[in-house]
Amino acid sequence: MIKGLYSAFTGMEAAWRYQDVLANNIANANTIGFKREIASLSPLPEVLLSQQAPVPAPLPARIQAVIGQIGTGKFVAEFVTDFQQGILRQTGLELDLALQAGFFTIQDAEGNVFYTRDGRFQRDAAGNLVTSAGYFVLGDDGQPITLPLDPVTITPEGLILDPQGNEVATLRIRDFAPLQLERAGEAYFRALPGDQGQPLEGEPPAGGPGLRQGFLESSNANLVEELTSLLAVQRVYQASQAVLARLDTTLDQAAGELGRL
Repeated sequence: MIKGLYSAFTGMEAAWRYQDVLANNIANANTIGFKREIASLSPLPEVLLSQQAPVPAPLPARIQAVIGQIGTGKFVAEFVTDFQQGILRQTGLELDLALQAGFFTIQDAEGNVFYTRDGRFQRDAAGNLVTSAGYFVLGDDGQPITLPLDPVTITPEGLILDPQGNEVATLRIRDFAPLQLERAGEAYFRALPGDQGQPLEGEPPAGGPGLRQGFLESSNANLVEELTSLLAVQRVYQASQAVLARLDTTLDQAAGELGRL
């Protein structure tokens, strides 16, 4: 019975943590470039059940028959980011950019480097290409990009051209393996340290970034799917809670009966 309490509790704990993740996915269903998180569940070790004779003898001698295995619940091993691409939505704006591979490289005022698929860019007062949060968008040379006042054309490879066709800069677009990035905001990621202790810098996308000018990448969190998952997780939590309450009542009754003996 104690094992049943533990199984019910671990089920509640896993459902509780998963609800938080699903709620965050739902809240960011309309966030440009957002990548949803999914839970990786792992089972706890199973326990061997056996029928025992009620005689004062060593345990091996009391076992009459092995009944089988019983599970002890599941736990959330980790939450991982789903980097599947979101739907590209056309805006027609000059500095709205979307990628089919890789990440834009951006830098905040303190020099911290982040990677994002949120391509809502604009010119600041000095003509620098910046994000909607005011972070600098970096070129292939690792420096902020300064744009001319006239409209620019950006090729699928990330090359920025002025109206005369002259090269202004090339966007620094880098690709990573999923486990080389950690979340650093709603749509921002930070590179993890490599073997030398320095943050990884990624590589240019093998097949090219497939950049689309005048488009934005929507969140890859599907609102209907996330809500359905949330309802299912809530039912798991409620069922585990009911089992826990029933077992607690049974143990209380058993303790009362033993107290009268």
